[in-house]
Amino acid sequence: MSSKIAFERRMDFVAAARELFEEKGFENTSVDDIVARLGVAKGLFYYYFESKEKLLDLIMEQMMNEIGSAITASMEKKGLTAIERLGELMKCSSEVTFRSRTILRYFHKERNRSVRLSMENKAMELMVPALERIVRQGIEEKVFDTPYPREAAVAMLFLTAGLKELTPPEPTADDLIRLNRATQLYAERIVGAAPGSLHVYNLMLPPRAERGRTRLTLTQEPDICSILDVRVANESTAMPPAKGAPQGFPAAASSCSD
Repeated sequence: MSSKIAFERRMDFVAAARELFEEKGFENTSVDDIVARLGVAKGLFYYYFESKEKLLDLIMEQMMNEIGSAITASMEKKGLTAIERLGELMKCSSEVTFRSRTILRYFHKERNRSVRLSMENKAMELMVPALERIVRQGIEEKVFDTPYPREAAVAMLFLTAGLKELTPPEPTADDLIRLNRATQLYAERIVGAAPGSLHVYNLMLPPRAERGRTRLTLTQEPDICSILDVRVANESTAMPPAKGAPQGFPAAASSCSD
């Protein structure tokens, strides 16, 4: 078997497993489920992977590569102000993590803490240089005011991660509003931006049973409402846009790779 065919076969397993892990969760997906999805013999799985955990390692590596690609795409877009570029960076990187939210939830269990910390460190290595560039651009444009651009970049990442940790895994509309208002408020203070100037969101999706009320509550938060529309649409359960909600927040495939 050629190396190209072997690589493609491994990627077939990765794609099938990633879909199943998102549908059922890592722990509820068996090797039998994966090979059944592909219609291949179980022995072929073990030809390429020692275990389901080893396959998950490859998926996590793929996710890190996707985050890196999203960062590169957002940083290479021409003609953006610092504030626009910051919004683009956060939007594109969050699309990747949102698509893999069920898998990521598995790593938030206490027994997986060391693996999660390793992933977070890798994400920091990818994000900090890009955020620092944006903060420096904002200082040059006189829209940010901080003497410590690198430290501000690190603080923003810890801010978004820390506030999300304080939010229930299945947030209500009120939880979403509180999370996103707090994220924007303290992000602006970290970089010394004018109040209301940043559009930085901590992106989470409420449970299905809560979405109708979420839509109603968020009509006064059009930016957050627009973001929610995209994520619901990605799950094929789209709700109509709220009146006054800004348009043009496309999914990652169309917005973060241009």
